[in-house]
Amino acid sequence: MSCDNFKNHKCSMCDNRKIIAVIDEKKKDKNDKCKKRKYTLNNQSQKYICTIRLDDCFVPNEKGREKCDYLIINCDDNVAYFVELKGQKIFKAIEQITQSIRLLSDKLTGCKINARIVLSEVNTPNLENNPKIQRFEKLLRGYNGNFAKGTIQLEEAV
Repeated sequence: MSCDNFKNHKCSMCDNRKIIAVIDEKKKDKNDKCKKRKYTLNNQSQKYICTIRLDDCFVPNEKGREKCDYLIINCDDNVAYFVELKGQKIFKAIEQITQSIRLLSDKLTGCKINARIVLSEVNTPNLENNPKIQRFEKLLRGYNGNFAKGTIQLEEAV
């Protein structure tokens, strides 16, 4: 699996819908009232996008191996998005994405690698100056990528 192999390639996981969305509808407890975390790509140019469920699907469960929820690949532009939909534990989400990148980066040669985290709520002030966030952003810059986070929903255009 590499972006170079995906470029201008249609496979069974690709589609070119105008809206690509992944949603976490799990309710952990009664207090989580319909806080459906959602990540959306507005794909008005109808590029070919592959959406791969990593956690409990594409990457088998192994004790001690963390992984994020989704890998979304813009096959036309060679851009990969590692997506984690999480409650409020941003540092746990960062660890899951970091391990997923380490696991799959050699298969994504030629891809710009981005990270996206959608939380139910954020309780950590001043995240931009946090050393863990800074190390994570540095890792992503090494892949010409970037990091974005949102609360409840995160939406961007491709």
